[in-house]
Amino acid sequence: MFSKVDVNKDFPHDEIQKVAVIMFEAPVDEEKGSMLSKLSAKTTIDANAGAILSSITARELEKWGKYIVVNRKAVDEELKLKKLKKEDLLNKQNFLNLGKQLGADAIVVGSIENFGVSYRAMSSGLFVSPIVTKVSFSVRCLDVTTNESIWTAKIKGSSATDNERALASKLISKAFEELRTKLN
Repeated sequence: MFSKVDVNKDFPHDEIQKVAVIMFEAPVDEEKGSMLSKLSAKTTIDANAGAILSSITARELEKWGKYIVVNRKAVDEELKLKKLKKEDLLNKQNFLNLGKQLGADAIVVGSIENFGVSYRAMSSGLFVSPIVTKVSFSVRCLDVTTNESIWTAKIKGSSATDNERALASKLISKAFEELRTKLN
């Protein structure tokens, strides 16, 4: 388990009251099935990882009570209204505009490295244990006016017993506990 939380000390944190958890993007698997990748450990990334992680993050931020958190459904509805697809959001400017349209002072975005089960495959295609759940991602909170980073968290962990959701919940909760301490 590992989390690293950085807080922008120069930022006026009291100005941030409403945040929108926008999107967590997952990497695209570019090399499908070279022999080398078949022999090395692979982690599958759940197709819903972005939605799952952004929901857990929003829930943790709500529990915290420091921010008003824009509901995920409101974010999705605003995307539909603007006829934007999630891919259109990969442009930072679109993130900031969406945050402003939602009336948020800041947006929270994430980037997923791992979210799923890691296994080692043999050349025969059989899976070899141990099968381990791995979750790793980074989260950034950005000011919608200045695009300044307010805080960031890099979160990473693995478990032989928890599924992705349970592991992610524990990791986010622990990281946000540290973040809360640093912000107070």
